[in-house]
Amino acid sequence: MLIALLLALLAACCPPAIASAQRVVSGPIDGATALARFESAWSLVDQRYWDLSGAPVDWSEVGDRYRLKLDDVTTAEELYELLEAMYDELGDDHSVFVPPARVAEIREAYGDLPCVAVFGSAASVGGGFRAFTPSVWPALLAADLGFATQTRANVEYGATSVANVSVGYLRVPDLVTGGTAEAVRHAVTALEQRGVAALVLDLRGNPGGRLVTMMQVAGVFTRGFLWRTVTSWTLPLPYPAIGLVATELPLAVLIDGGVNSAAEGLAGALQANGRALVVGERSAGNVEAVLPFCLRDGSQAWIATGVLAPLLGPTWEGRGVVPDVETTSEDALGQALGELVRKLEEQ
Repeated sequence: MLIALLLALLAACCPPAIASAQRVVSGPIDGATALARFESAWSLVDQRYWDLSGAPVDWSEVGDRYRLKLDDVTTAEELYELLEAMYDELGDDHSVFVPPARVAEIREAYGDLPCVAVFGSAASVGGGFRAFTPSVWPALLAADLGFATQTRANVEYGATSVANVSVGYLRVPDLVTGGTAEAVRHAVTALEQRGVAALVLDLRGNPGGRLVTMMQVAGVFTRGFLWRTVTSWTLPLPYPAIGLVATELPLAVLIDGGVNSAAEGLAGALQANGRALVVGERSAGNVEAVLPFCLRDGSQAWIATGVLAPLLGPTWEGRGVVPDVETTSEDALGQALGELVRKLEEQ
């Protein structure tokens, strides 16, 4: 894991080299250059995609079909449109081709994620950072919760009393906003100082985000190696929780069908190692691990190189995290509060 991360970081630390290799990124392009860029983009998927046998298309057939379209390509912009359409055929909601003109937009949305520099026809290193498919989920209002909340970064938190038991609440809407893990740690510490006896971590509607943020948030509640990535081209890579544990209080995690990727990994790992009771609806089952590759012309290929799984057991891909207590998304908070109070009464 650490080696993979270091390799990815080293690959990302060299933008001058990538910039110096850029040639035509707009305007007319010759056939040989177009073909070379096409083959580089196609072969990355062919060699690094986590499971082409499970894809809805035959990738070799896709390559043959799109190569025929190169005869009509006369500009770099047309080539990039062709490559974007080719990647869309994978239909996995994660793998995308990003033209140079959109790289800044991606960085603004997801942060300056490390990527693997590609100077030949295919990448030579592996690893994984997680991206997510954006979705819209309205922030919960304090009035909806029935108690006052505060906000730090993107994390909403507060405390309520149920049957004379004080329970802390944290709402985490995504795992991509800068400072999320630090905000969770701050909120947990503040709630413990208020004397809460248990915690609710609300991930409903969370579309996911960065793998490292998932690891850091998990580290607030537990320790050890919790996950592995499963690929078809390398041994499984283990991932640990990061940071010192900040609380040992009983924990319930709320999920629903809008929970994707790293958020599923967070909920599933806390459930798998016995740290949390998961309440709500089955999650989306969309846990592909995406690694960005930087190509010579400044474009990027974001490819699902693996799927996230608990350290032991099958991946959540395609099946989702199954709650310990199944209920509707709307009733999940009330159910979780009741379960936590019952658990405390039994102690």
